[in-house]
Amino acid sequence: MKLSVIIGAIRGRCPVFGGYVAGAAEFKGLPETGKMRLPAAYVVPLEDAALEQKSQTDYWQVIREGFSVIVVLDNSRDQRGQAASYDAVEEVKLALWKALLGMRPDEGSDIVIYAGGQLLDMDRGRLYYQFDFTCDREITEDMTRQQEELDALDTFTGMDINTDYIDPGDGPDGNIEHHTQINLSE
Repeated sequence: MKLSVIIGAIRGRCPVFGGYVAGAAEFKGLPETGKMRLPAAYVVPLEDAALEQKSQTDYWQVIREGFSVIVVLDNSRDQRGQAASYDAVEEVKLALWKALLGMRPDEGSDIVIYAGGQLLDMDRGRLYYQFDFTCDREITEDMTRQQEELDALDTFTGMDINTDYIDPGDGPDGNIEHHTQINLSE
């Protein structure tokens, strides 16, 4: 999934962040980024979970793609963690839901759904909270090597079939008189 689409949706629909929405490869480096404007949001990729291959003749598989939105809120007024910062988490959650839930990130994906959230860290100045989202996508045969190889084959023009008819009661006997050739290449 292209996270730039998610970032754009949050920037456009969550004015609480004032445009301070970015992508991050991992959460570890966020606290070391120095002075950041708060509140801020960072979109990070999560794992892709592949479900079972559904077809025996071609390719059809669903994958569940995940991403998180890590929000960083000002915690300096609520150093004891009693209420104000966590109320802000609830307000941000509702804003993120309005920006993302039901959205289709691209033509080949299903809608974004909410998968939960958790407190990551809290210190005297900042509160870090992670909201998780998922989106299902189908892998179909046109996305596979198998289809590329089939597309590279020559056009099917016909086939030859040799049939040894069953003689009543005796089964195939190999007798050339009962052997027929059928050509479908016409």
